[in-house]
Amino acid sequence: MRRCFVIILLLAAPVIAAAQDEQEKPTAEAAVQAVTDDDGGRAFIVNSKLKSLTELRRMPSAVIGRPQQYSIFLGNDWTGAQLRARETKLANLLSSIGNQKDANKLGSVGIDDFFGATFSREVPTTFADGDQISDLQVRSVLEDLVNSGSLPAADASTIYVIYLEPGLVSTLGTRIGRKHYLSYHNFYYVAGQRLHYVVVPYDSDLETAKAIALRGLVAAVLNPTGEVGN
Repeated sequence: MRRCFVIILLLAAPVIAAAQDEQEKPTAEAAVQAVTDDDGGRAFIVNSKLKSLTELRRMPSAVIGRPQQYSIFLGNDWTGAQLRARETKLANLLSSIGNQKDANKLGSVGIDDFFGATFSREVPTTFADGDQISDLQVRSVLEDLVNSGSLPAADASTIYVIYLEPGLVSTLGTRIGRKHYLSYHNFYYVAGQRLHYVVVPYDSDLETAKAIALRGLVAAVLNPTGEVGN
């Protein structure tokens, strides 16, 4: 009898392991997928499967009801006239929502002010074409800006949207921006305060760039504390 029990366990082990792997592995159809970030925590990537904001799921934690978008345009290229002209189009993403279904989706969770105060700042930094910036490096840039007082004081409703210049490659753990994800959102603590941020790799098409950034922002609004399942 004991030998039979051991045999059953041995036969069941691969099935159990496979089931666990399947639970941890994000599905290809998911609008936003939980992945491992640079320090072993979780971040959430927006992928190409997302077609509408209505596909995003609200998690049990409280949403950010009146989100304030603080835009950071990272890299020297943003100081040029051509890219600078895009900044106003990217600085208030919620105001670009024109689809009634999307508006109703956000309204159903208490987000109905699409024209709240925003803040934008260029951060001229020299990067060579093809340089990579990891999630930890993004955090370092954000932390320096916060600690130096270069950004307005943040509160629980603040979401930093960090736009990367052309040629600057985003990495998140083993994943590469534009190859494995369109954007991602994450959070971490600085001086005891939780900072929420979205990283948006550059897209040459402005409307596509707005759509990608908006989806990352709304994903952060609906799942600010990074619960698995979004």
